[in-house]
Amino acid sequence: MALIALLSAREGARERLADGRTGPLIGFGGQSLVEYQARAAISAGAERILILTEAATPDLGQLIDRLGAASGVQAALVQDMVTLSRGIGVRDRLLLIGENVVVPLDALSKLAGGEAPALLTVADVPATSGFERIDGDAKWAGALAVPGDTLLTTLDMLGDWDLSLTLLRRTVQNGADRIPLSPELVMDGHLTIVRDQESAQIALRARAEQDRREATAGAGPIGHLLAPLSRVIVQALVRREIEPTLLRGMALTVAALALAAASGGFAALALLVMLVAVAVDELARQSARITLRESGTDWRAWAVSGAGLAVLAILGWRLAGGTTLALTGAWLPVALVGLLAWRRTRDRDAGLWSGWTAMTVPLALLIALLGTLLSVPDLSFALLALLAAIMIALRFLLDDGAKI
Repeated sequence: MALIALLSAREGARERLADGRTGPLIGFGGQSLVEYQARAAISAGAERILILTEAATPDLGQLIDRLGAASGVQAALVQDMVTLSRGIGVRDRLLLIGENVVVPLDALSKLAGGEAPALLTVADVPATSGFERIDGDAKWAGALAVPGDTLLTTLDMLGDWDLSLTLLRRTVQNGADRIPLSPELVMDGHLTIVRDQESAQIALRARAEQDRREATAGAGPIGHLLAPLSRVIVQALVRREIEPTLLRGMALTVAALALAAASGGFAALALLVMLVAVAVDELARQSARITLRESGTDWRAWAVSGAGLAVLAILGWRLAGGTTLALTGAWLPVALVGLLAWRRTRDRDAGLWSGWTAMTVPLALLIALLGTLLSVPDLSFALLALLAAIMIALRFLLDDGAKI
């Protein structure tokens, strides 16, 4: 039994050109909207992706290749109902997302993880006038889950009807569970039907704002201070469709320059350049997370963090001056910071202590930079060791509900 996502990329999924012809697929932060829907379905647990289309165009073929390469999930284009019926088993579960509908990720995950049949609904208010009506009080919020046999029996009876709307009506008639969503999600742009590129940008900004709030909740002191600036930069990067992989490549290049500066004895320059590299990598991570193009932890992010620790280790070695005891004292905080940074990646949703009291690589670099600029680098390394020891002590002293 597999969870299969069924999407649509027919005429409505494409931009309308000035002469009335259909153009490329509607974009959504450097990818097409249907690709974003597919990534949302994968994040909700979908094991296969089927995309209904009139014709297997080159852009859709490239979309299928990207999905397979990025997530390993099997994806395919479907041009007729016979092919669709062959790809669905009786015991499979189908997650259908309406064409050009942006659904909140938490609602989609709840729908996919529950029992089928079920559907998302939203109250019938002026803001939801564009959504399909279910009854006098509710409208369809753009996603539903049904057993595979419901789809197969629907295909047997289907004439010239719309598959999505027919499945919706059958789901409602079968007494499906309803997952109600707040109309405020529509007014805020988190739940919307994208009709053109302008409305896609509105939905993308709403997605970026939601991600910013979630990221800031678990951010450290530096993250909270820089949140307003990073929000503006990330939204600009996403709007200009700059690939996160390009940003991470830039971060690696800058990190290499920081290592070279540290090896040459330019401590302040090395720390400053390394902070820039870490900042660029964080922007790449946020951009990838907003557009759902982040799958797990990219090795390049680990490489940038590792380069930051390496810069601290090189500076500690130069500061020790060849003395074994001093070198041990300089490298101890580096090892502790690395351990705490690794632990932080395991506890991203650990609450307040994870944000304000966690020792991270950027914070360690900043402390070392301040110590270097104040001509007390040895004291900065001692402070790093002390703070790291406090963090580890808190890890053992706090109760189980508060993690670092």
